[in-house]
Amino acid sequence: MNKYCAILLISILFASCQSIKITESTDYSTYLRNGKLIISTDSLLKTKEIIKKYHPNPFNSISEADFDAHIKQVAKSFPSDPISETEYLYQHRKAFDTLTYGDPHFLILPQLRRYPEYKLKGKHIKVWPFKMICINDSLIVSESLNPQLQKGDLLLSINNRSTKEIVKYTYHHRFMEATFTQAQNHFCFAPNYNIEFLRKGNKYKIKVAGVPLHKYHFKGEYFPEKIYDAYQTGYFGIHNFNNNKYMIKKLSKYIKKLQAKGYQNLVIDIRKNPGGRGDRFDELISLFCDKDTIDYQSECRVKVSKTTLDYGFPEDSLGKVCSIPESELIRKCPLQPENYPGKMNVYVLVSKFTASTASTFANIIQYNKLGTLVGEPLAHNALRYGEITTAKLSHSLMVLSTMEMDEYSNQINGIIQPEILIPYKADEYMNGGDPILKHTLEHIKSTSGLSAN
Repeated sequence: MNKYCAILLISILFASCQSIKITESTDYSTYLRNGKLIISTDSLLKTKEIIKKYHPNPFNSISEADFDAHIKQVAKSFPSDPISETEYLYQHRKAFDTLTYGDPHFLILPQLRRYPEYKLKGKHIKVWPFKMICINDSLIVSESLNPQLQKGDLLLSINNRSTKEIVKYTYHHRFMEATFTQAQNHFCFAPNYNIEFLRKGNKYKIKVAGVPLHKYHFKGEYFPEKIYDAYQTGYFGIHNFNNNKYMIKKLSKYIKKLQAKGYQNLVIDIRKNPGGRGDRFDELISLFCDKDTIDYQSECRVKVSKTTLDYGFPEDSLGKVCSIPESELIRKCPLQPENYPGKMNVYVLVSKFTASTASTFANIIQYNKLGTLVGEPLAHNALRYGEITTAKLSHSLMVLSTMEMDEYSNQINGIIQPEILIPYKADEYMNGGDPILKHTLEHIKSTSGLSAN
């Protein structure tokens, strides 16, 4: 079941770009101005009604009455003059981030406005040549396409805008792409970027060329693997669930490789995994469990709208929250015990970015005691909502859940807590490397009686 996928959101984000030709000298603000865009309490209340039309339970973390009071309070700081499209959406977020806390699938995403007389090509958009880790209000380079920037560099400003200001305008996802972040920052694309950063206590200022959007690709596999012989431990990354047949085949072969070396410790990394497809999950879980079946869902409800009528609801159900047909509910997941390779000590690395199908995988591992979750807590209600749809907001859009699910889980107050809590600390990531993995390997060493060299 595809509840949420960041790759899909990036595609949605730039879907309307295909009608605009942008050159290096373009002033992007000209595409964002709209003399009729005035933010007001009424506009927020209208947006709320759109959300209620599709979402089964948008006020799960705050009552609707308290939400209305919150809107009125936030509206006191609204500008009275016409504002840009992305500023308009940012002002909406000041009110609606309370709903994102209740359902992390709910996002407000800016889009470039359509101009049919022009045509956009990816080469016309130049983006920052790096990926980032966001820790509080700090942005730290995690991968770079430019040798002048290294993993661990703390970004201070980009084109004279402080990164604290940049973070203000974007969702605080743990792992951040340039395209997503820049779009939320008034589409601040440029041919070149003046970057100020901190490295090992020293401050640097450099100028780097932007990377064409169609070349914003980083080396590395979606399913990387490595063996740490000193810790008798294997590492296998699952960065998405979009090619499950290949991934499961590769993981099964890798487990056998570890067992041939006499190693029983396996680290599965889904920290950067935003989800994907849920096909072949029976085969995947069978690699960790020798049972015939496991419990999965106890209930699943849908807000009936024209986007969810394919579940067979009658027309008079429109606007109601209904349980999905019993035939669609997966109460138990049948497994294939003949594929179980044998007992392994499984550690699953998670983060607040772990979402959708990835959060379901983490939950199944934890609830059925098939392994140990390591890292930080998942986002509030990461497991509860999904089956996204979109709704128009001005010239941009909202991403909305249409389904509320009850999966068997050990979550506390809507949060899946790892058994081994390792918080993200900016100073650790500024040293480069992978602090969470390092702490995990040290834990394995201490509990296994190994002496790493």
